[in-house]
Amino acid sequence: MYKKILLLLSVFAVTLAGCKDDMISSGSSILQDDDEIIVDADTFSVRSALCEANLIYAAPDSFLLGETDSRFGTLHADILTQMACPVGFEYPATSVVDSVCIFLYYRTWFGDGNSPMSISVYEMDRNTFSYNTAYPNNIPLEDYCSLADSTFILANERIITAAHPTDSVYSSSLETYMPYIRFRTTDEFAQRLFAKNNYSSQEAFNRIFKGLYITSTFGSATVLNIGQISMAVYYHFTYTQSDGKDTTVTDTKIFYANTEVRQINRIQYTNTDFSELEAQSDSINYIISPAHIYTRLSLPMKEMSEDIVTTLGHKRPYVNLAKLRVDILNVYTGSTDDKTTDDWAQPAAQMLLCKESALNRFFADKELPSDTCAILSQLRTGTDTEGNTTYYYSYDIATLLTQQLRQEQYADSLHMVLVPVSVTTSSSSSSSSSSAITRVKPQQTISATVISSAQNATNPMRLEVVYSGF
Repeated sequence: MYKKILLLLSVFAVTLAGCKDDMISSGSSILQDDDEIIVDADTFSVRSALCEANLIYAAPDSFLLGETDSRFGTLHADILTQMACPVGFEYPATSVVDSVCIFLYYRTWFGDGNSPMSISVYEMDRNTFSYNTAYPNNIPLEDYCSLADSTFILANERIITAAHPTDSVYSSSLETYMPYIRFRTTDEFAQRLFAKNNYSSQEAFNRIFKGLYITSTFGSATVLNIGQISMAVYYHFTYTQSDGKDTTVTDTKIFYANTEVRQINRIQYTNTDFSELEAQSDSINYIISPAHIYTRLSLPMKEMSEDIVTTLGHKRPYVNLAKLRVDILNVYTGSTDDKTTDDWAQPAAQMLLCKESALNRFFADKELPSDTCAILSQLRTGTDTEGNTTYYYSYDIATLLTQQLRQEQYADSLHMVLVPVSVTTSSSSSSSSSSAITRVKPQQTISATVISSAQNATNPMRLEVVYSGF
């Protein structure tokens, strides 16, 4: 029975597709002219170009640290972060600090894991962050850290290689071991931090200890993907037992860089030949993250409106379907053993198509995808006519176009940008198998997506529109 229903539906669909003109004329014979429903379809050309993304607003849950060179320029990433204090904690009266250590836990790295890099840590001495303020990732360092000798807090500058960690710890959430780097601070800093023991509130602690600045000062081949930052205070105290004997106890108090405090992953790019990349837009476009280069799509609203008005006349326009496909060209499918320097970054798993005019507001105000402003697509796969696997993003912007076409005034073109993002979801209360998007953030990890441009001679981007009028 089920197969028969599917067969009938398939026959009906084919009949509809082959008899569009007959359907319209048949409807016209039944309905009066004013009541006639007009349905049509058209394909519109779009334009694409590169645009520089100089900043993003993000609350990172992981950090990039280090420097690496690529054909897209030199990426340098460092970290400014507050540390969450143990609110209400008090050291025992006889406590004496022994040392303070900083730990950087990293999941993976980009570039050459055998290339040495040095890491330096400074105390933020000029300013700190407000928890409720959205900060861009290109904040001026001089506003927060003087980089004076007194703010360099490590006993020794560390030189490490990512592929040869000093130690690791098992992560139950990741179900694997996370390498970490351990830094011992100077005794002078340990004493100062121990003396700053006002833990009445996070705000009070931030006033006396503004945070840490962590940077790489040597090496241009490796970027660490830092998953967690912590600072441990090792101390001991003495108490007298009931028999009169003194007992010494050692203990540790750990401070974390977590969601209770503000953290900024500061991103800088240099040596980018933007004009050379832009010159390739007649065939390909680039989307580079974090916060470097996006692709701008220009939708021909004036042309679209004129064509639709010519077809629909005075009827109110409604866009039933508006399909935009973005084809990807640089998916690496080889093994990790034969990767080249051009394969260091792969396409983003999630790509947001957002109105350019609303981009900064979307992230700063923590908005969610909507049909009228920002549409989300996952990396998708298909098969071409020769049986090869294809990769692409797909968007239906029908609701957005309907809204735009019904405005009394609008620009000749609607500018939208493709932005790599990371998505957080939560399980739906109504169904354990479904999930709801709770947060969309600019992607903090490195990716380089190469797409077929709208001007590509063999595979141009096209906007396929089905519309109707009532």
